[in-house]
Amino acid sequence: MTVLALMRHGEAGMSIPDEVRPITENGRYQARRSAEWLAEQGLEPDHALVSFARRTVETFHATGLRCPMTATEELYECPGRRVLDEINGVPGDVPVLLVVAHFPGLPEAAAELDPRAELPGFSPGTVVLLDLDDGPATPGSGRLRAWFTP
Repeated sequence: MTVLALMRHGEAGMSIPDEVRPITENGRYQARRSAEWLAEQGLEPDHALVSFARRTVETFHATGLRCPMTATEELYECPGRRVLDEINGVPGDVPVLLVVAHFPGLPEAAAELDPRAELPGFSPGTVVLLDLDDGPATPGSGRLRAWFTP
């Protein structure tokens, strides 16, 4: 079983084009606080999948987590099904996988994984934890464990 942590990027400032928007000081605080919450849950990600957008990469770095990170364009402005595809593309056994990406892809992915879960609104910095069954991440293969919004 894998624990999946879906994290929305921290609060971002404005910029054009959209993918170069930086996170704000509050966004950095949200990222640090969410990482602290993960530690309070006894979870240390073994790998992170991160959208290539500046605000998501900066969010990951602001967490202070030391796990390997893969930035991918595939997680930028994508539907929930694409998030599941990217999770399934991670090689090997990853006990705790962190995904840092965007709204609405993350809440869509969480709702597909656990259709019965009452999910939060996914405001910036929110982390949702799901327990995934062994095998590929598919609709209904997860169970909501907990969530946190800084």
